[in-house]
Amino acid sequence: MRKKTVLLTNDDGYDAPGIRLLYGILREEKRYSIVIVAPRCEQSGVGHSFTYQAPLCYEKISGGFAEKFYSVNGSPADCVKFGISYLMDERPDMVISGLNHGENSGISSFYSGTVAAAREGAFWSVPSFAFSLCAEGNEHAAEYIKTVPGIIDGIMDKTTGCDKGTFFNVNFPSCPKNKAKGIRITRQSMAFFNDRYTRIECSGHEVMKNAFSIEGEKEGIESSEDFDSRALLGGWITVTPHSFDSTAYGDLQKLKNIEHTFSFKDKSNE
Repeated sequence: MRKKTVLLTNDDGYDAPGIRLLYGILREEKRYSIVIVAPRCEQSGVGHSFTYQAPLCYEKISGGFAEKFYSVNGSPADCVKFGISYLMDERPDMVISGLNHGENSGISSFYSGTVAAAREGAFWSVPSFAFSLCAEGNEHAAEYIKTVPGIIDGIMDKTTGCDKGTFFNVNFPSCPKNKAKGIRITRQSMAFFNDRYTRIECSGHEVMKNAFSIEGEKEGIESSEDFDSRALLGGWITVTPHSFDSTAYGDLQKLKNIEHTFSFKDKSNE
């Protein structure tokens, strides 16, 4: 059988421990041909940004932990976009992003470079997956990484290769794997981030006197474990299917009723 081609990326940087673990488990499967295209430096929190008005550069990594290995001076979305359209000979069979240090459930997924890489893969109609682990559970990463091939197989089997416009956000809890409750298919939490800014000293930057750092927590996490953020706190591995169609269909129909009230005709000649 032909090996499936995987474009592997992350947002923690090309040499981060998480991507090493993901590469290792996929390589052990011996059914994947893996191409790593990952950011040169950490890109956490960059969301779906991409390089537009600056040069995008890449470097082939020799002597690294992978054979087909590239670093890019851009975002995770850049890595997927550039990898598919330039670095790879053909479109990959799947895009896999992670393993991220820190969970990306709920609204976090909009800020996450890890999830953005999977979203970018879906833009190209490639089955795409983002994997993240609660920061408090970092010591259990090697345990959870072993579940990745089975999770991918299960999703691919039930979704017949993933519908166009769908990608999958997987989060691992902070507890040891043997204490996790199992895998739960969840909705995206809409819990709000209560972000706060604190003034800090920023020496050495004369023009940057007003410097701040950000901190905050999620507020209003739903009580039901049908939502990813709550299920993750409850010790579940969460799998949340995402779509990049963000149309509010309910309001779309309501607004149709006011189309006739808009008129741009010049009535001066009537």
